[in-house]
Amino acid sequence: MKAYEYLAEILPDGHLSVPDNLKDRLTRESKIRVMLLLEDEEAVWRNFTVSEFMSGYSAKDAIYDNL
Repeated sequence: MKAYEYLAEILPDGHLSVPDNLKDRLTRESKIRVMLLLEDEEAVWRNFTVSEFMSGYSAKDAIYDNL
């Protein structure tokens, strides 16, 4: 099994878009597996907050880790 990843759009008729370079590989008999990964906006903000907080962390701050 080969895996391809791309960002899809939901078309007006409710179908998912498929890039042209992948459409060329599909036939009506093709069996595919679809997995939907929806972005969790709360998780995006949480990850952003953690990354911003940690960007200000310095190795000098490690002395406070064991207090």
